[in-house]
Amino acid sequence: MIAPWRNRWIRIQGVTLVMLVMSQVDRANIALAFPAMRAELGLSATAIGFATGVFFWGYLTLQIPMGRLASVWSAKRTLMMLGIGWAVISATTALVHSETELVINRFLLGLSEGGTLPGFVVLMRAWFTRDERARANMVLMGTPVAIALGNPLCGFAVGAFGWHMMFVITAIPALLWCLVWWWAIDDDPRQTNWMPPAEKAALIAALDAEAREDVVSRLHWFRVIWNPVVLLLSAYNLLGLTALWGLSYWLPTLLVEAGHTIGMSGLLSAIPYVASIGMALLLSYSSDRRRERKWHMLVPTFLAGVCMLLAAGVGQDHLVLLLLCLTLTVALWFGRITTYWILVADSVPKDAAGASMAIANGVGNFGGFLGPFVFGWLRTVTDSFDAAMIFGGIAFATAAVIVMPMRFSATSRPVNAVPASTPGR
Repeated sequence: MIAPWRNRWIRIQGVTLVMLVMSQVDRANIALAFPAMRAELGLSATAIGFATGVFFWGYLTLQIPMGRLASVWSAKRTLMMLGIGWAVISATTALVHSETELVINRFLLGLSEGGTLPGFVVLMRAWFTRDERARANMVLMGTPVAIALGNPLCGFAVGAFGWHMMFVITAIPALLWCLVWWWAIDDDPRQTNWMPPAEKAALIAALDAEAREDVVSRLHWFRVIWNPVVLLLSAYNLLGLTALWGLSYWLPTLLVEAGHTIGMSGLLSAIPYVASIGMALLLSYSSDRRRERKWHMLVPTFLAGVCMLLAAGVGQDHLVLLLLCLTLTVALWFGRITTYWILVADSVPKDAAGASMAIANGVGNFGGFLGPFVFGWLRTVTDSFDAAMIFGGIAFATAAVIVMPMRFSATSRPVNAVPASTPGR
């Protein structure tokens, strides 16, 4: 039997998942600090929604440079540098005393996390074959895992130690995990000495065979990534993440306003993200088995929109039904995440994959600015979250509709892809 640390699924996926969870906790923990921060700093819902959303302006800034760096230099080293940066900056959130300081802090945190997701996907492409990729991209479920685990823990930390210390407590594990990352991760199988020789040789041979079939282009990588498929998938991601991040950041506040303590709100707001893990496992397995990506992405997205519109109809007076609808919304959105990133990565040549994912992730995460801000603004002007949930449901449904014209082959490459072996290329 192979030792766990010599199993690439356990070693690469496990260490990467924890790293991603750490980054997501350090990003999303502010949602549990909202009620106390608003009271202490004297901020309106609109103001704190804006300050939180500024994170994504910083996040956008380094998406393409860091994604490109991960592709052509080293995903391991790029993510190591970013990991140290976000841990330190997240801890300094404890020091903010005004709206301006909070805006600056969130922008810097966004800078430090820019390029993390493209880097993680580049790493998965280097370690797992095309037929394994949807399951390999399950590592991207770090977001719901982080919120499912982080919300209750952060809610407890805020209640026990105050919101200032909560930021310090959640940053320390991320900094320590960087040491594990440096020891455990290699950029690709060729660099490793811990894999069984036969498995290593077979994996390298399979990856090399796929590389010979990869899409190629004589164009500069910066021109290649601006193809219609990448732009369409970026617009889809923008709409979906606007709805998702608006809901994610304001759900604990919604539950507090419904009469729950911050600790109980942390527990209840984790339920949708626990359900997301099961949904992602189901859809990823189905997508790999059928080798179909587009409809595994489109149908769950549309249903997420329907569920969020139903949540708006239920309203805050029926909390159990409301939470059920929102749980299905979040689970369906996260369930299709692995197929989405396969489509983005496979839509361009390999050397442009990191940058194309940076474009899609960067444009999409602008929704991380729009969502919290629009949800906060609608909460302010309507004195309810119903209008915000209607907005989010429409955004999900529209995202699904705009990707319907996209055409992919069974291997998830664009239908006009040109293999490397084609003469004249």
